[in-house]
Amino acid sequence: MRFLITGIGGFVGPYLARLLLEAGHEVFGLESRRGAIPVLEELHRQFPHHFPAGAILRADISEPLGVRHAVGEVRPDGLFHLAAVSFVTDSQADPLGAYQTNFFGTLNVLRAVRQEHPACRVLNVGSGDAYGASGNEMSVISESAPFRPVSPYGVSKAAADLAAFEWYWSGGEVIRARPFNHTGPGQAPRFVCSSFARQIAEIELGKRPGVLDVGNLDVTRDFTDVRDIVAGYLALWERGSAGRAYNLCSGRGVSIRTVVDELCRRTSAAVDVRVVETRRRANEIRWLVGSYARAEAETGWRPRRALGQTLEDLLEYWREQLASGV
Repeated sequence: MRFLITGIGGFVGPYLARLLLEAGHEVFGLESRRGAIPVLEELHRQFPHHFPAGAILRADISEPLGVRHAVGEVRPDGLFHLAAVSFVTDSQADPLGAYQTNFFGTLNVLRAVRQEHPACRVLNVGSGDAYGASGNEMSVISESAPFRPVSPYGVSKAAADLAAFEWYWSGGEVIRARPFNHTGPGQAPRFVCSSFARQIAEIELGKRPGVLDVGNLDVTRDFTDVRDIVAGYLALWERGSAGRAYNLCSGRGVSIRTVVDELCRRTSAAVDVRVVETRRRANEIRWLVGSYARAEAETGWRPRRALGQTLEDLLEYWREQLASGV
Protein backbone atom coordinates (compact mmCIF):
# COMPACT_ATOMS: atom_id res chain seq x y z
CA MET A 1 0.00 0.00 0.00
CA ARG A 2 0.98 3.63 -0.52
CA PHE A 3 0.52 6.15 2.29
CA LEU A 4 0.82 9.92 2.59
CA ILE A 5 1.48 11.46 6.02
CA THR A 6 0.93 15.18 6.54
CA GLY A 7 3.25 16.69 9.12
CA ILE A 8 5.64 13.79 8.69
CA GLY A 9 8.55 15.74 10.18
CA GLY A 10 6.88 16.39 13.54
CA PHE A 11 7.09 14.35 16.72
CA VAL A 12 4.63 11.62 15.73
CA GLY A 13 5.19 11.44 11.97
CA PRO A 14 8.52 9.56 11.97
CA TYR A 15 7.13 6.94 14.37
CA LEU A 16 4.15 6.33 12.09
CA ALA A 17 6.37 6.29 9.00
CA ARG A 18 8.65 3.68 10.57
CA LEU A 19 5.69 1.50 11.54
CA LEU A 20 4.36 1.58 7.97
CA LEU A 21 7.78 1.01 6.40
CA GLU A 22 8.50 -1.97 8.65
CA ALA A 23 5.20 -3.45 7.44
CA GLY A 24 6.42 -3.14 3.83
CA HIS A 25 4.35 -0.13 2.74
CA GLU A 26 5.44 2.82 0.62
CA VAL A 27 5.50 6.10 2.54
CA PHE A 28 5.38 9.69 1.34
CA GLY A 29 5.18 12.80 3.45
CA LEU A 30 3.93 16.37 3.32
CA GLU A 31 6.06 18.77 5.34
CA SER A 32 6.16 22.57 5.47
CA ARG A 33 9.64 22.85 6.98
CA ARG A 34 12.54 23.27 4.60
CA GLY A 35 15.91 21.63 4.97
CA ALA A 36 17.04 18.28 6.27
CA ILE A 37 15.16 16.42 8.99
CA PRO A 38 17.66 13.91 10.44
CA VAL A 39 15.15 11.32 11.62
CA LEU A 40 13.61 11.16 8.13
CA GLU A 41 17.01 10.95 6.49
CA GLU A 42 17.72 7.93 8.69
CA LEU A 43 14.46 6.30 7.54
CA HIS A 44 15.50 6.88 3.92
CA ARG A 45 18.84 5.16 4.57
CA GLN A 46 17.08 2.18 6.14
CA PHE A 47 14.23 1.92 3.63
CA PRO A 48 15.52 3.45 0.36
CA HIS A 49 13.03 1.65 -1.89
CA HIS A 50 9.88 2.31 0.14
CA PHE A 51 10.89 5.79 1.34
CA PRO A 52 12.89 7.29 -1.53
CA ALA A 53 14.77 10.58 -1.50
CA GLY A 54 11.87 12.38 -3.19
CA ALA A 55 9.25 11.08 -0.79
CA ILE A 56 8.96 14.37 1.12
CA LEU A 57 6.82 16.96 -0.64
CA ARG A 58 7.20 20.50 0.66
CA ALA A 59 3.96 22.39 1.19
CA ASP A 60 1.98 23.94 4.02
CA ILE A 61 -1.48 22.47 4.58
CA SER A 62 -2.85 26.01 4.73
CA GLU A 63 -1.98 26.27 1.00
CA PRO A 64 -4.74 24.47 -0.96
CA LEU A 65 -2.83 24.15 -4.22
CA GLY A 66 0.22 22.63 -2.55
CA VAL A 67 -1.89 20.05 -0.75
CA ARG A 68 -3.82 19.22 -3.89
CA HIS A 69 -0.59 18.78 -5.85
CA ALA A 70 0.80 16.40 -3.21
CA VAL A 71 -2.30 14.21 -3.16
CA GLY A 72 -2.47 14.19 -6.96
CA GLU A 73 1.19 13.25 -7.30
CA VAL A 74 1.22 10.49 -4.69
CA ARG A 75 -2.34 9.14 -5.18
CA PRO A 76 -2.17 7.32 -1.86
CA ASP A 77 -4.30 4.40 -0.74
CA GLY A 78 -4.34 5.99 2.70
CA LEU A 79 -3.65 9.42 4.16
CA PHE A 80 -2.80 10.11 7.78
CA HIS A 81 -3.50 13.75 8.59
CA LEU A 82 -1.13 14.65 11.44
CA ALA A 83 -0.07 18.20 10.54
CA ALA A 84 -1.22 20.71 13.15
CA VAL A 85 -0.39 23.45 15.58
CA SER A 86 -0.16 21.09 18.55
CA PHE A 87 1.04 23.21 21.48
CA VAL A 88 -1.80 24.82 23.43
CA THR A 89 0.23 27.89 24.38
CA ASP A 90 1.05 28.55 20.72
CA SER A 91 -2.65 28.48 19.90
CA GLN A 92 -3.35 30.98 22.67
CA ALA A 93 -0.66 33.32 21.37
CA ASP A 94 -1.93 33.07 17.79
CA PRO A 95 -5.53 31.77 17.66
CA LEU A 96 -6.00 32.68 14.00
CA GLY A 97 -2.88 30.74 13.08
CA ALA A 98 -4.17 27.70 14.94
CA TYR A 99 -7.54 27.90 13.20
CA GLN A 100 -5.90 28.40 9.82
CA THR A 101 -3.70 25.32 10.22
CA ASN A 102 -5.88 22.97 12.23
CA PHE A 103 -9.31 23.70 10.77
CA PHE A 104 -8.81 25.20 7.33
CA GLY A 105 -5.78 22.98 6.78
CA THR A 106 -7.97 19.94 7.42
CA LEU A 107 -10.53 21.25 4.94
CA ASN A 108 -7.74 21.63 2.38
CA VAL A 109 -6.62 18.03 2.92
CA LEU A 110 -10.13 16.61 2.62
CA ARG A 111 -10.92 18.71 -0.43
CA ALA A 112 -7.66 17.67 -2.10
CA VAL A 113 -8.53 14.00 -1.60
CA ARG A 114 -12.00 14.54 -3.05
CA GLN A 115 -10.61 16.37 -6.08
CA GLU A 116 -7.55 14.24 -6.81
CA HIS A 117 -8.07 10.73 -5.42
CA PRO A 118 -11.45 10.12 -3.75
CA ALA A 119 -10.72 6.41 -3.24
CA CYS A 120 -8.13 7.35 -0.60
CA ARG A 121 -9.08 6.39 2.97
CA VAL A 122 -8.23 9.20 5.41
CA LEU A 123 -7.43 9.09 9.11
CA ASN A 124 -8.01 12.51 10.63
CA VAL A 125 -6.09 13.08 13.86
CA GLY A 126 -8.14 15.16 16.27
CA SER A 127 -7.51 15.53 19.99
CA GLY A 128 -8.92 14.64 23.38
CA ASP A 129 -8.54 18.36 24.12
CA ALA A 130 -11.74 18.88 22.12
CA TYR A 131 -13.66 17.46 25.10
CA GLY A 132 -12.20 20.19 27.30
CA ALA A 133 -14.37 21.06 30.29
CA SER A 134 -16.34 17.83 29.93
CA GLY A 135 -13.35 16.19 31.61
CA ASN A 136 -14.06 17.95 34.90
CA GLU A 137 -17.50 16.35 35.02
CA MET A 138 -16.75 12.76 33.96
CA SER A 139 -14.47 10.14 35.46
CA VAL A 140 -13.71 8.71 32.03
CA ILE A 141 -14.61 10.29 28.69
CA SER A 142 -16.13 8.23 25.90
CA GLU A 143 -16.66 9.35 22.33
CA SER A 144 -20.24 10.38 23.16
CA ALA A 145 -19.06 13.14 25.53
CA PRO A 146 -19.80 16.67 24.30
CA PHE A 147 -17.10 18.91 22.91
CA ARG A 148 -16.44 21.74 25.39
CA PRO A 149 -12.98 23.02 24.36
CA VAL A 150 -11.28 25.68 26.49
CA SER A 151 -8.39 26.75 24.22
CA PRO A 152 -8.03 27.80 20.57
CA TYR A 153 -6.23 24.49 20.04
CA GLY A 154 -9.19 22.53 21.40
CA VAL A 155 -11.68 24.61 19.41
CA SER A 156 -9.73 24.14 16.17
CA LYS A 157 -9.47 20.39 16.71
CA ALA A 158 -13.17 20.07 17.54
CA ALA A 159 -14.06 22.00 14.40
CA ALA A 160 -11.77 19.84 12.25
CA ASP A 161 -13.29 16.69 13.75
CA LEU A 162 -16.78 17.89 12.85
CA ALA A 163 -15.63 18.86 9.36
CA ALA A 164 -14.32 15.31 8.90
CA PHE A 165 -17.70 13.91 9.92
CA GLU A 166 -19.48 16.19 7.45
CA TRP A 167 -17.04 15.03 4.76
CA TYR A 168 -17.89 11.41 5.58
CA TRP A 169 -21.61 12.19 5.48
CA SER A 170 -21.20 13.55 1.97
CA GLY A 171 -19.44 10.41 0.77
CA GLY A 172 -15.81 10.63 1.94
CA GLU A 173 -13.93 7.72 3.51
CA VAL A 174 -12.59 9.08 6.80
CA ILE A 175 -11.98 7.79 10.33
CA ARG A 176 -11.71 10.25 13.22
CA ALA A 177 -8.99 9.57 15.80
CA ARG A 178 -9.04 11.45 19.10
CA PRO A 179 -5.72 10.85 20.84
CA PHE A 180 -5.20 12.10 24.38
CA ASN A 181 -1.78 13.21 25.69
CA HIS A 182 1.09 11.17 24.31
CA THR A 183 4.81 11.34 24.86
CA GLY A 184 8.07 9.52 24.24
CA PRO A 185 11.59 9.95 22.91
CA GLY A 186 11.93 12.82 20.46
CA GLN A 187 9.16 15.01 21.86
CA ALA A 188 9.91 18.74 21.96
CA PRO A 189 10.88 20.01 25.44
CA ARG A 190 7.96 22.47 25.45
CA PHE A 191 5.67 19.57 26.35
CA VAL A 192 5.35 18.66 30.00
CA CYS A 193 6.90 15.18 30.22
CA SER A 194 9.72 16.04 27.84
CA SER A 195 10.39 19.31 29.65
CA PHE A 196 10.82 17.53 32.97
CA ALA A 197 12.97 14.77 31.47
CA ARG A 198 15.27 17.24 29.75
CA GLN A 199 15.69 19.36 32.89
CA ILE A 200 16.63 16.28 34.93
CA ALA A 201 19.14 15.17 32.27
CA GLU A 202 20.63 18.69 32.34
CA ILE A 203 20.93 18.48 36.14
CA GLU A 204 22.69 15.11 35.86
CA LEU A 205 25.21 16.54 33.42
CA GLY A 206 25.80 19.69 35.46
CA LYS A 207 24.24 21.88 32.77
CA ARG A 208 21.77 23.49 35.18
CA PRO A 209 21.37 23.85 38.96
CA GLY A 210 19.58 21.04 40.76
CA VAL A 211 16.15 22.67 40.42
CA LEU A 212 13.27 21.28 38.35
CA ASP A 213 10.90 24.07 37.25
CA VAL A 214 7.28 22.94 37.02
CA GLY A 215 3.78 24.38 36.63
CA ASN A 216 0.56 23.07 38.14
CA LEU A 217 1.25 19.62 39.58
CA ASP A 218 -2.31 18.94 40.68
CA VAL A 219 -3.98 18.39 37.31
CA THR A 220 -4.60 14.88 36.01
CA ARG A 221 -4.06 13.74 32.43
CA ASP A 222 -4.12 10.55 30.39
CA PHE A 223 -0.65 9.77 28.97
CA THR A 224 0.08 7.15 26.31
CA ASP A 225 3.35 6.16 24.65
CA VAL A 226 3.67 7.64 21.15
CA ARG A 227 4.57 4.18 19.81
CA ASP A 228 1.24 2.86 21.04
CA ILE A 229 -0.57 5.84 19.56
CA VAL A 230 0.80 5.27 16.04
CA ALA A 231 -0.11 1.58 16.33
CA GLY A 232 -3.59 2.84 17.13
CA TYR A 233 -3.63 5.03 14.02
CA LEU A 234 -2.80 2.08 11.82
CA ALA A 235 -5.35 -0.15 13.56
CA LEU A 236 -8.05 2.48 13.03
CA TRP A 237 -7.12 2.94 9.38
CA GLU A 238 -7.17 -0.80 8.77
CA ARG A 239 -10.16 -1.84 10.88
CA GLY A 240 -12.04 1.25 12.02
CA SER A 241 -15.44 2.16 10.60
CA ALA A 242 -15.65 5.15 8.27
CA GLY A 243 -17.26 8.15 9.96
CA ARG A 244 -16.67 6.80 13.46
CA ALA A 245 -14.71 8.61 16.17
CA TYR A 246 -12.25 6.68 18.34
CA ASN A 247 -10.40 7.75 21.47
CA LEU A 248 -6.79 6.60 21.73
CA CYS A 249 -5.54 6.81 25.29
CA SER A 250 -4.37 4.80 28.28
CA GLY A 251 -7.65 5.00 30.20
CA ARG A 252 -5.66 5.90 33.30
CA GLY A 253 -5.47 9.26 35.03
CA VAL A 254 -2.03 10.37 36.18
CA SER A 255 -1.32 13.60 38.02
CA ILE A 256 1.54 15.78 36.82
CA ARG A 257 2.96 15.37 40.32
CA THR A 258 3.16 11.62 39.69
CA VAL A 259 5.04 12.25 36.42
CA VAL A 260 7.59 14.32 38.35
CA ASP A 261 7.91 11.62 41.02
CA GLU A 262 8.38 8.88 38.41
CA LEU A 263 11.15 10.79 36.67
CA CYS A 264 12.90 11.75 39.92
CA ARG A 265 12.92 8.09 40.94
CA ARG A 266 14.98 7.37 37.84
CA THR A 267 17.88 9.67 38.67
CA SER A 268 20.53 9.65 41.37
CA ALA A 269 20.89 13.44 41.13
CA ALA A 270 19.54 15.66 43.88
CA VAL A 271 16.51 17.45 42.44
CA ASP A 272 14.49 20.21 44.10
CA VAL A 273 11.07 20.89 42.60
CA ARG A 274 10.12 24.55 42.14
CA VAL A 275 6.65 25.69 41.07
CA VAL A 276 6.93 28.59 38.61
CA GLU A 277 3.72 30.62 38.40
CA THR A 278 4.33 31.61 34.79
CA ARG A 279 4.17 27.92 33.87
CA ARG A 280 0.67 27.58 35.31
CA ARG A 281 -2.18 28.00 32.83
CA ALA A 282 -5.24 30.00 33.77
CA ASN A 283 -8.51 28.04 34.04
CA GLU A 284 -6.74 24.74 33.38
CA ILE A 285 -8.90 21.62 33.21
CA ARG A 286 -8.35 19.60 36.38
CA TRP A 287 -9.09 16.15 34.94
CA LEU A 288 -9.00 14.78 31.38
CA VAL A 289 -9.01 11.00 31.08
CA GLY A 290 -10.39 8.94 28.21
CA SER A 291 -11.79 5.51 27.48
CA TYR A 292 -10.38 3.41 24.63
CA ALA A 293 -13.14 0.78 24.91
CA ARG A 294 -14.53 1.49 21.43
CA ALA A 295 -11.14 1.24 19.73
CA GLU A 296 -10.41 -2.02 21.53
CA ALA A 297 -13.81 -3.55 20.77
CA GLU A 298 -13.79 -2.63 17.08
CA THR A 299 -10.10 -2.89 16.14
CA GLY A 300 -8.39 -4.87 18.91
CA TRP A 301 -6.07 -1.96 19.78
CA ARG A 302 -5.02 -1.29 23.33
CA PRO A 303 -1.99 0.50 24.82
CA ARG A 304 0.92 -1.84 25.60
CA ARG A 305 3.61 0.28 27.28
CA ALA A 306 3.52 1.33 30.92
CA LEU A 307 4.05 5.03 31.60
CA GLY A 308 7.09 4.25 33.74
CA GLN A 309 8.85 2.66 30.79
CA THR A 310 7.91 5.54 28.50
CA LEU A 311 9.35 8.06 30.96
CA GLU A 312 12.51 5.95 31.34
CA ASP A 313 12.94 5.95 27.55
CA LEU A 314 12.29 9.70 27.39
CA LEU A 315 14.84 10.44 30.09
CA GLU A 316 17.43 8.24 28.39
CA TYR A 317 16.75 10.01 25.10
CA TRP A 318 17.57 13.38 26.66
CA ARG A 319 20.68 11.98 28.35
CA GLU A 320 21.95 10.84 24.97
CA GLN A 321 20.98 14.06 23.19
CA LEU A 322 22.62 16.33 25.74
CA ALA A 323 25.72 14.18 26.02
CA SER A 324 26.19 14.49 22.27
CA GLY A 325 25.86 18.26 22.43
CA VAL A 326 22.29 18.65 21.11
